[in-house]
Amino acid sequence: MSGALDPKKIKSAQRVLEVLEYFNRDRRECTVMDIARTYGYPQSSTSELLSCLVALGYLRRDIWARTYKPAARVAMIGAWIQPHLFRNGALFSLIDEVVEDTGCSVMVSSRVGVSAQVFHISGPEGVDTEYAVGEQLSLLHSAPGQLLVSTERSAELRKLVHRLNAETDEEHQVRPSEYQELIEQVVSEGWSSVLDEGHGVELVSVLLPLTAEDETLVVSVCLDAAVADERRDDVVQTIRGAIARNLDPERAAARDDIHYLHRVS
Repeated sequence: MSGALDPKKIKSAQRVLEVLEYFNRDRRECTVMDIARTYGYPQSSTSELLSCLVALGYLRRDIWARTYKPAARVAMIGAWIQPHLFRNGALFSLIDEVVEDTGCSVMVSSRVGVSAQVFHISGPEGVDTEYAVGEQLSLLHSAPGQLLVSTERSAELRKLVHRLNAETDEEHQVRPSEYQELIEQVVSEGWSSVLDEGHGVELVSVLLPLTAEDETLVVSVCLDAAVADERRDDVVQTIRGAIARNLDPERAAARDDIHYLHRVS
């Protein structure tokens, strides 16, 4: 029957939801074997499933401890349901405030592998957003990407640049020493802005305050390229003001100390 559901696809969907519900129940990091034993999955297919969810940006993997935990993208799923109950978190309030104050789309990005990934975007009512959830951005050539790598140790950053250069065409390669200088400037200023000609906007981005346990997140305003020069500085201050008002004041004030505490030469 043409309309019949594929049992294999049903099982795959069920396993994805069970994995996410596992984290919601236990609220801790877990290993492949934790999941496999709990649900009776084969170890090999469990490992493949978790790796897939990492690649898609729904899980984070600690490569040293070999454990997994949900990424921030998971927290955004379903947040629109009963907004009076669920859409009152600090991050959503921050995003809504910046959208209202700038009249622009605002997106949140995290690092997934060797790319920056958009996992949430919100814009003024009735206005199409410039990016899609799940869209990948360059770590080298986008404002969110530059901020996401700005917390890397210098040695790790050099390795990353060499790897990305090896995987891209010559036109988009960067000189490691020049890129290092650029990132040092980003660290010094605490924000980044890069023109995205393909979308016709300049992304003005600020790193959110974080602790060692937090996933690194970047808030970006999609600023019309035609007015970027005259609005850029005001947008940066708008984002910073929203961070200070919506996040823990002491945490926000300590932004520079926290972000780059572990960066060493």
